[in-house]
Amino acid sequence: MMEVIALAGVVLSQASKLKENETVGKAVEGVIKWIGSALGKPSAREKLQQIEANQQVEDNVNSIKANLEFVLEDNQALQSQLAAKLEELQNLMQKEGIPMPSKTNTMNITGNENIGFQDINAQGNINITR
Repeated sequence: MMEVIALAGVVLSQASKLKENETVGKAVEGVIKWIGSALGKPSAREKLQQIEANQQVEDNVNSIKANLEFVLEDNQALQSQLAAKLEELQNLMQKEGIPMPSKTNTMNITGNENIGFQDINAQGNINITR
């Protein structure tokens, strides 16, 4: 389930760029509409509209992802529907020659007893010990 939510987050965060291609853009709009109807709240639809308008994207995407996690948690049918929508989008992107947006992080640490972490996207407690 978390992979589907993470992939939906990538699609949402890159929606304006993906919509530059007309065919892919229509599929992205379909994913956004599906998410809006699955969440059902006017505030969620408003956040999705802001994402489409490229406004406050990161905050809105994080909020939508949290809502999706709650809605999809015990609903296998909705999980499957979203996964199918995203797979359809990925196939279309591949057909159009558009790579799926990705994120790469690189970190170098030198020395002894160093602790490093970056770009953690998780819920719950994080404990770092030596």
